[in-house]
Amino acid sequence: MFISIYIAAVTIFFITMIGFYLTKYRGLPIDVYKPGAAWTRALIYFAFCNIVSAATGSLETLLNQPIATGGQLVDPIWIIFCFVCFIYIFFAYWILWARMTLTFDRKYYIGSEIVFGLLWGISTGQILLSFYHLWHITSLPKWAIFLCSYACMGTWQYFIQDYFWDIRVSPEHDTPRSIMIKTFVSHIPNVAICLLFLSFYNNYLIYVATQTFALIATSIFQKFPAPWAKEDFHAPMVKPGLFGLPRGAGYLGEIDKAR
Repeated sequence: MFISIYIAAVTIFFITMIGFYLTKYRGLPIDVYKPGAAWTRALIYFAFCNIVSAATGSLETLLNQPIATGGQLVDPIWIIFCFVCFIYIFFAYWILWARMTLTFDRKYYIGSEIVFGLLWGISTGQILLSFYHLWHITSLPKWAIFLCSYACMGTWQYFIQDYFWDIRVSPEHDTPRSIMIKTFVSHIPNVAICLLFLSFYNNYLIYVATQTFALIATSIFQKFPAPWAKEDFHAPMVKPGLFGLPRGAGYLGEIDKAR
């Protein structure tokens, strides 16, 4: 009953946000960045992620299983592996990602950045978890579940990040070089390490927590604007992608003027 009510409530919110966006921001040029529009697009995406999580059954499992079992809490390998996930994310996002991110001298809005990061992390964690959940309930062996889940997660994140998030939600915060480094040092290892932990131990909540920990960092260190911010913001640069669709290109100007 709770899941049905939850899906209905989030669906209403999803439709309401789409209506609000079409009323206020429809036709906004891609080279104009408005924080209100970015937040609205993000909230629509967050709602979609939560609907998928609830509809696939992963949310129900997430809510009903313990954070960790008693056996796991006394298993040194589990403890070490869990710490490795969070330590790697701290290095990859709170240190490396932060140092390689352009901010164009944007102001910090630390409160709204943390709230945004929490919403982003919980929602993204859930939709990625949904891919794993659907493969996990099959009769495939663990190695096949890992590979199939990894392929789905990687494909989803590639298209969402390149063709939506990095051009419609985030302000400009990367260069072509930083995109490559972040992809191969932060994003790909994050998905692989945390999914491997999930595949071995099936800790849904811990998996979502790892992704939330990462995305709080990205929200803070890109200085994601509050929805009420009024400054001028550097819109993401784009380039043609598949079928000519715009995708994130990274900043091609003078780097010294962008930090």
